Amino acid sequence: MDIGGHMISTRISRVSTMYTHRMKLDELIAGMDLRCAAGGEYLGDVRICDLTEDSRTAVPGSLFIARSGTELDGNRFIEPAIQCGCVAVLSDCADIELPMRSKVVVLVTENVMQVAAELAERFYGHPSRVLSIAGITGTNGKTTVAHLTHQLIEAAGIRCGLIGTVEIDDGRERARASMTTPPAVELSRTLATMVEHGCRAVVMEVSSHALDQSRVGAMGFDACAFTNLTGDHLDYHQTMEHYRGAKARLFGLLKSDGLAAINIEDDAADSMVESCTQGVQIVRCMPGASVRIDNESIVGMTLTMDTPMGTIESRVPIFGRFNAMNVFQAVMLAGHVLGKAGISQGDQLRAMHEELPHLMLPSGRLERVESKADDLTVLVDFAHTDDALKSALGAIRSVLDEDARLWCVFGCGGDRDQSKRPRMGAIASKLADAVVVTSDNPRTEPPNRIIEQIIAGVDANEKTKVSIQSDRGQAIQYAIVHASPGDVVLLAGKGHETEQILPDAMGGTQSVHFDDREHARIALRQRRLGASVEVPKP
Repeated sequence: MDIGGHMISTRISRVSTMYTHRMKLDELIAGMDLRCAAGGEYLGDVRICDLTEDSRTAVPGSLFIARSGTELDGNRFIEPAIQCGCVAVLSDCADIELPMRSKVVVLVTENVMQVAAELAERFYGHPSRVLSIAGITGTNGKTTVAHLTHQLIEAAGIRCGLIGTVEIDDGRERARASMTTPPAVELSRTLATMVEHGCRAVVMEVSSHALDQSRVGAMGFDACAFTNLTGDHLDYHQTMEHYRGAKARLFGLLKSDGLAAINIEDDAADSMVESCTQGVQIVRCMPGASVRIDNESIVGMTLTMDTPMGTIESRVPIFGRFNAMNVFQAVMLAGHVLGKAGISQGDQLRAMHEELPHLMLPSGRLERVESKADDLTVLVDFAHTDDALKSALGAIRSVLDEDARLWCVFGCGGDRDQSKRPRMGAIASKLADAVVVTSDNPRTEPPNRIIEQIIAGVDANEKTKVSIQSDRGQAIQYAIVHASPGDVVLLAGKGHETEQILPDAMGGTQSVHFDDREHARIALRQRRLGASVEVPKP
């Protein structure tokens, strides 16, 4: 059973690695802090051909990791895993009732998640030791920094993998990601695939959930970046202290010759610095100091960056103060990884100068969807926290034409941190000229209840600029059709996502295809054609 709400991998993709990775169980666990609660007499005879945290994907020869998720206990699925052929179980419970005459080995530890990460690295040949690893953590900006770093490393001729919110690039193929940082077993398996495909480096987003659950606990990082820390995921972490502590763990995983690029403008920066491994080179990143902006417009900006490679001045085809920081941190991470790969500083600088003017933001990050034939600008952005929304709106406002209006269409996800909802309402109504509050992914919550919580944060003096349309497609259509020539419309919250998660009739959820960009293009086409469209007024 998938106890984390995520199918770890398909049976087909895992079978392709089963016969290339095999280990005797006693060799796999040698020296680890484990005790054998059952089947000890079989230790020397058992061969492991697969690791899995999902009983549905267990095969003959699997070691089943019975970890506890946020909703379900993996120990409940030990028997189904055994029925599928698993020959060993890792659990935090010694009193497991095994089927009669079972020869399954039961291994027990108090920290299943950390041991699972160590087992995965050992089973797949320690791929994290072969690759130079750059990790990015923070509430907002992880995806952008990861993608920019990946582009800069590859521009210097080093094949580089990518793991993040939008996609996974294993050095040969790109696939849509289902979560920011995969579970430990899938992560090590993916890194091993990257090594097989000739990658020498990997850039990965590291979520607070992943750090709290030790998914990267067996890895050593060569370079890490901290973007920022703002209110989010408190449904999981409960307190900002716990959330901050989870983020800080990444910097304790840095190698002693590693580099930490830390946004010291953020209040949580000190925690990240204090958590750094001794000997790490700490780069204190500050907008206006280490990176400076000139000639900014909605089509790009000129940056001057002070780096260990020297001063870099370049035009980049993106805008926004927060993106200037993202570019700078990407340059720092890429430079360190390239240095580890033996690329000279001169060659690094040449690669940077060539690639910076051609950098591309990841999908759904201030992504423009209008065409040259349109008379307004439409941007799709993943901003789904109050700080991210503030940054996106502030960046657009700074390059907005004097007579243009700024529209914001957004909602908040259901069954997630509710504390940010009124804050997002306050930010949107303060910084935008017209706001359409709508649905995001309501999940099991009634959309109108989420909207009410958003509206509760809107100042009384700003309510005249706010309208409500719970149907997201109609909200997008309304804003684009009613905007004036020259206006900018920001569609915030879903970004790269192509599905909307809605309540179903049984109290659960259903996913339907929904892409902000597709709906925006339809509305833009209707606007260009001057079609008579029935647009429900909020």
